[in-house]
Amino acid sequence: MAGLVIGMAAAALLVAYLAFGWPVLVVGGPLFVGIVATVLVVALTERPRRALRDRRSGVTPDSPWRTAAERGEIPSAGLMSGFFEISPQTSVAPMGAQVPMQAGPSRPARPAGV
Repeated sequence: MAGLVIGMAAAALLVAYLAFGWPVLVVGGPLFVGIVATVLVVALTERPRRALRDRRSGVTPDSPWRTAAERGEIPSAGLMSGFFEISPQTSVAPMGAQVPMQAGPSRPARPAGV
């Protein structure tokens, strides 16, 4: 596919050169170099992207994105085991509910300066 794109760009540059002469190369030459560079970068980065996509999809057996059960691990053992467990919380009265008054201190406060 990359060869097809570069070939079409080269053919377009050749047709423009034959139709309009050498001034086309002033604009068409840098555009052709840009197309070749872009296609080269895309072709070089596609292989790592494909490998990452395969690992994430779980096609490979050592995929870290597979669940612990799929890997045969015990669900309660591991680095983050228990991290997401919710601790018991005291219930909070809803907004506008009557909350009973709390009792004051059992002994009076000390006077200042004593």
